[in-house]
Amino acid sequence: MASDATRRILTARNGKVEPLIPREPIASSGEKWRGITLEKHLADRDYVRSNFATHSNLVHVFTGSPVTQEWRFDGHNYRVQNTAGSMMLAPRGLQATVRAMRIRPDVQWILELEPSPSQDLLNGRKFEPIPQLNLRDPQAIRLVQLLQTEVENGTPTGNLFGETIGNSLILYLAQHYSTASPGQDQVRGGLPGLRLKRVLEYIEVNLSRDIHLNGLAEIAGLSAFHFAKLFKQSTGVSPHQYVLQRRLERAKELLRKPSMSLTEIGLESGFTDQSHFTNVFRRFVGSTPAKFRSSL
Repeated sequence: MASDATRRILTARNGKVEPLIPREPIASSGEKWRGITLEKHLADRDYVRSNFATHSNLVHVFTGSPVTQEWRFDGHNYRVQNTAGSMMLAPRGLQATVRAMRIRPDVQWILELEPSPSQDLLNGRKFEPIPQLNLRDPQAIRLVQLLQTEVENGTPTGNLFGETIGNSLILYLAQHYSTASPGQDQVRGGLPGLRLKRVLEYIEVNLSRDIHLNGLAEIAGLSAFHFAKLFKQSTGVSPHQYVLQRRLERAKELLRKPSMSLTEIGLESGFTDQSHFTNVFRRFVGSTPAKFRSSL
């Protein structure tokens, strides 16, 4: 799936900000998720990147044949071999030179995690990861794989799903590989009634539009990390599950109106196009919108 997205993962070289990998990605989340960008690339067999600085917090996930990497940063040299299922974590502002050697060109996934500067982690901490050059962590890999599947399938589940998984990954990495661990989660009790009411009313009015996790959190007056946990405590489901349920319920209501086309119903319910509407409706309801309408 070639990407036509405009947003790219960037780096700084010689005082100039440019794409981390010059060629266009094979697939990308592009503009869909706020604070999270995932790109799929066919990496060169061998490459050298000299005197670059990471422009954001990056996670590289390796697949296929082993990759030998020689790094230099903070006055030290490091040599590692990354194999399939390993990952690398590079914090924002890391100044380094790296040489990578592969047996053959192979697929590589690169994930940018950039929570808003105004969005703290739990207990008021910021996301400040420690460099990890050859990390094997099944839980972190599982979260990245969920994002990979979304991108490969054209992000069918919507903005909120990717943003929620991305926030979960940031929290996990902060708890295990950060200079500022959020520590014990003290979030309890759910959203206060008035705040929950404002959020649910906003969702209902904006079902046909893009809904983002940070936007819902701002309405509740919380960081995205606090909001996602409190919302689930209050409703029993995550924000993206709630929004998807409401979109499907609205679609069912509109399918009772013979004057509306399936395309109109899909757009009014918040789906990007009729194909997206049909695929999601079939997956969660068990029949296509057309069959559901004919059974009414």
